[in-house]
Amino acid sequence: MSQDPSLSTAVIECHSIGEMITPFSQKFGIPRQSSSLTDIPGYIRLIPPYDDINGFRGIDMFSHLWIVFQFNQSVNSTQTYSPLIRPPRLGGNEKIGVFASRSSFRPNNIGLSKVKFSHIERINGETRLHILGVDCLNGTPILDIKPYVAYADSESDAQSGFADGAPKPTLRISFAEQVFTQINTHVLPETQTPQTFLTLIEQVIAYDPRPAYHKNPDYQAQYPNKKYHIILFDLDIEFIVTDNQHAHIINIKA
Repeated sequence: MSQDPSLSTAVIECHSIGEMITPFSQKFGIPRQSSSLTDIPGYIRLIPPYDDINGFRGIDMFSHLWIVFQFNQSVNSTQTYSPLIRPPRLGGNEKIGVFASRSSFRPNNIGLSKVKFSHIERINGETRLHILGVDCLNGTPILDIKPYVAYADSESDAQSGFADGAPKPTLRISFAEQVFTQINTHVLPETQTPQTFLTLIEQVIAYDPRPAYHKNPDYQAQYPNKKYHIILFDLDIEFIVTDNQHAHIINIKA
């Protein structure tokens, strides 16, 4: 039987209903499947006509939401499809099928995140849906929002393959004394105080965002005081890691 040519050439249009506002301006450091691990805050800024507050009537009855989004920084129309990827969860060495992963490099670059609902508000002429446990880049296009329904979405006997079991924080966090002075001299976003920003830093770095090969003892011996940088909002967080157990935050700068 010959394949219907329309199936391979069909173009399906999706319209963004808003954008995700998060602390993350780079991929490095974003916790994966964050809602099960952290309470990192963010919000979805809805765009007209999807900013009508009536479209969210009753959403406060749900504790969690599904967010459908586009991996917009992974979009490349000239990129050749690759059926195999190297998931970070497996150390970046073992290959598995793209459809057996949640890799951002997918045929249609569509992502799905479960987040915790916080509240919704109308402020400064915008409708903002506030959520916790964000794991998206700032500015990520949002395609849809759906309520998480426990009886349908949770399976007690589900198997999760190579991702069976949530990752645990592996790094203890400490701060250089100068960091406490620096954090009070920088202008923080309206959603942050110095204390909440320090907590945000801890939540992000405790899960050790370094590439897997950087955790190898030989690599650490070669680069014993390697400095890492994570950008949160507009601030550069500089830190070092010792013994694969301790992250020391040494500097915060704009």
